Amino acid sequence: MNVVKRSLAVLATMAATAGVLTACTDEQAYCVDLAKYAAKAVDVDPQKPVDYVKILDEAKKLQESAPKDVKDDWGVVVTFAEKAKKAGTDAAQLAELSKQTGGVMTAYKNITSQAKDSCKVDLPALN
Repeated sequence: MNVVKRSLAVLATMAATAGVLTACTDEQAYCVDLAKYAAKAVDVDPQKPVDYVKILDEAKKLQESAPKDVKDDWGVVVTFAEKAKKAGTDAAQLAELSKQTGGVMTAYKNITSQAKDSCKVDLPALN
């Protein structure tokens, strides 16, 4: 019976360790993706909605893998980028979107802060 208890204890420890390693790996993967995103986002002017289309695919990926504390913020960025994509080259729609950048910039500031604190990644500054 002792062998069974030891085996169960070892299995339980291994399962717990695997869970911790998986969480760490997920966060590391998010940080790596965030660093890749940072390199692409250098050319994005947060005041120009059309620029958000450039980062839409990366933002969607980051929204899926983001930690809980910034997942909603990524949702704000993705939603805005999708609206910009839908607007296309329509100057009137893009002008209207330009008036709505405040919420996106707030979300981006939260993402930037978390990126620096948790991932040691510097995202391009907002203008």
